[in-house]
Amino acid sequence: MIYIKIANELKVRINDDSFKIGDTLPSEKVLAKEFNVSIMTIRKALAILQQEMIIVKKHGSGSYIQKKMNFSGGELDGFKKQMDDIGCQNYQNKVIDFRIISCPFNIANHLKIAADEKIYFVKRLRLINNSPVLIEDSYIPVNLFPYLSVGHLEKSKFSYFKENCNIEITKSLRWFTPAIATTEQVDLLKIERNSLLLRIQSINYSQHNKIVELSVIHQDTNKYNVKRYVERR
Repeated sequence: MIYIKIANELKVRINDDSFKIGDTLPSEKVLAKEFNVSIMTIRKALAILQQEMIIVKKHGSGSYIQKKMNFSGGELDGFKKQMDDIGCQNYQNKVIDFRIISCPFNIANHLKIAADEKIYFVKRLRLINNSPVLIEDSYIPVNLFPYLSVGHLEKSKFSYFKENCNIEITKSLRWFTPAIATTEQVDLLKIERNSLLLRIQSINYSQHNKIVELSVIHQDTNKYNVKRYVERR
């Protein structure tokens, strides 16, 4: 739908450094002329931004930017820490699937374990302000975390690893690629068909240089985008 595409375009602009928190968006009339649509269509697009608490509309004054969807974090910061750092309390790790399986050959190759070794398969949906932003599939050796539960995964996976199992993630090897959303991802993330997602595959290592898990994230960058600063050492 055209108003959803306009809302996504406005999110990209808001996330740009040219806008700051508290700035006003162009008027509905200006936006309607720019996108060559009716004012009603622009109002529907702005309603999406308002529902996601990106803007706040003030009667007779306009639409003001309330927040951006860029989140700052270090390479090994978990989702919970990113939310805590910005003071966001309305977030959720929703476990969609949690089971023990025999490790498939291709996953075993990444984890450097035997193909028949038992692993956890975990699918989590992450939400901010009740809006789904990413899907994470995790493959975790059972022998490293024999008491891992849904309750732990609904909080912070990395915190459980460190605090309960004395295993700290100190290194991560990552691949970043674009991916067209599958039917399942469209349904879970509440996005349009054929939407483009950011796919992040990570192999995470412990302080003992042991592979702890493989995770594959599919992220809607219109709703959730992590900004990082990299410095030369």
